[in-house]
Amino acid sequence: MAPFPEYRHHHDSLGEIIGLARGDDVVQFRGLPFADIPGRFRQSQLRESLPQLPFDARQPGPCCPQPVLPFPPYWDGGIPNDWPVLQEPVQDEFACLNLSITVPRVAVETPSSSKLPVLFFIHGGAFVGGSQSIQVAGREIYDGTELERAAIARGQPLIIVTCNYRVGPLGFLASKELTAFNQALGEPVGNYGLHDQRQALEWCAKFIAGFGGDPDNVTIQGTSAGGSSAHYLTTFPRRKFRRAILSSGTLTGIGPMPVGYHQWRFDKYVERAGSSSGGTESDSVLLLQSLPIQDMVRPVTLDICHPFIDGDWIAGQRISDIKDVYHGDAPELMVGSCDFEADLTEAVMMDFLTGKALPDSQMLAKASDFFVSNGMVSHIKSFPSGFQDIVAAYKLTGALETPSRALQEWAQLLADIAFRLPALHIALNHTASDVLVYNLRLSNPYPKWALSYGKSNHAVNDLFVFNVAQDQVPEELAVRHAQSVGQIRGAWLDFCYGKQPWKPMKRDSSSFGPLFNFENGPTGREAESLEQAIGAELASRWRMIMDRVEQET
Repeated sequence: MAPFPEYRHHHDSLGEIIGLARGDDVVQFRGLPFADIPGRFRQSQLRESLPQLPFDARQPGPCCPQPVLPFPPYWDGGIPNDWPVLQEPVQDEFACLNLSITVPRVAVETPSSSKLPVLFFIHGGAFVGGSQSIQVAGREIYDGTELERAAIARGQPLIIVTCNYRVGPLGFLASKELTAFNQALGEPVGNYGLHDQRQALEWCAKFIAGFGGDPDNVTIQGTSAGGSSAHYLTTFPRRKFRRAILSSGTLTGIGPMPVGYHQWRFDKYVERAGSSSGGTESDSVLLLQSLPIQDMVRPVTLDICHPFIDGDWIAGQRISDIKDVYHGDAPELMVGSCDFEADLTEAVMMDFLTGKALPDSQMLAKASDFFVSNGMVSHIKSFPSGFQDIVAAYKLTGALETPSRALQEWAQLLADIAFRLPALHIALNHTASDVLVYNLRLSNPYPKWALSYGKSNHAVNDLFVFNVAQDQVPEELAVRHAQSVGQIRGAWLDFCYGKQPWKPMKRDSSSFGPLFNFENGPTGREAESLEQAIGAELASRWRMIMDRVEQET
């Protein structure tokens, strides 16, 4: 395959940048550094220049060092002729903070034209891993080219930004020692990955106009831990965006935890590092800073990472802890989840290597982590065992101490608590602005991944929004899939343009409505009640939990 045509763009503030021309309509710039990391466990610092000129932005930038996380091999076909050959991103602790931009070619060639809305996307990965440049068979999952073309065709062009941030212990380790360390330097405490995202938004506010974007019209969107990240960022002061789309992840569902929770993990890292180094280092922070990167990112637990309740940027995990931070200036929210979120929670309760359920004690520990970090039920004692109606509704009777006997039923409860119910809870209690709630029923069209083929699995919305492998969809599903893609893209684009694609949920509504169902095909449907949206049986389960939650809100 011939080298892909380069595109040279002169940015008034940053200088000359070499990107890729994706045909005659779209241009991409990859790996633009937006911040520097002065040291391990230090807060990143905004960059205001490029490291060299011209800056070559034709390949993915480095990502944060992390253990190998399996990503579903949705397809294995080669890349089309009109796709560039992209390198796999390297891992680099101190060069991982970079972002990529996809723009209509006309936006950079006619700088005097009106500036376009910006969609700023945050990848997921349980706060443990992931990057903006994840590839399946040579194609970046979050490549914005096809989304951009659809936006242009719809008459709603925009600027698409994706970013890397620190993950795992480099991004979310916390302890009393690290708190003192950051405080002594006069910088925010912990949550390094979230502050990286904040710096990426600061960079966009400063420089996105030079790529044709409107810095005053930014919508952020994330999926899974990216959705949680977007929710966290709504609570940060002086935010640089108007709207947020929270997909299969919220602050409420994947909540922050106090220092005591984090201390155990920090101490385990120190214990392991100390034993391997002979225990000669008395300063635990300095000890961990001196570790080779491969030792630092080797996990001490396979649990997900949680952000840290620092009392400054993050006040707590409950809606009552965070809703006052908006002071009447809240971003508009679109919040939703997928029908089959239980594929992820079932996987969490299983051994990845054997495919079998974990021992009951480990499964209960995993479930407990979901409950204690959840902003809806963490304050309800003895959940779920203290509520026999919920136990019976989820068919957990006789399996409360032996979850391996009811793996799928436990997975469904955890999925509802972590991903599905938070949307309703947020909509009813986010009083500062409207909240649009959706339920995604679009079926995964890729038979190579049998576990979720034909289902609306966790994070499947990304496959539809970016749609980088339309040619890998079976012929019999191609038309329906293209229609479904158009449906969800239309809603995303309308929201970015300040429109409400359906009515917001009524805050005083006992019907929990309206909600929008994305259905397979060209159109979805707006449901006026929870029962109309998800069916009577599941609605009955959700109401049992919501009744307990709302009584104590």
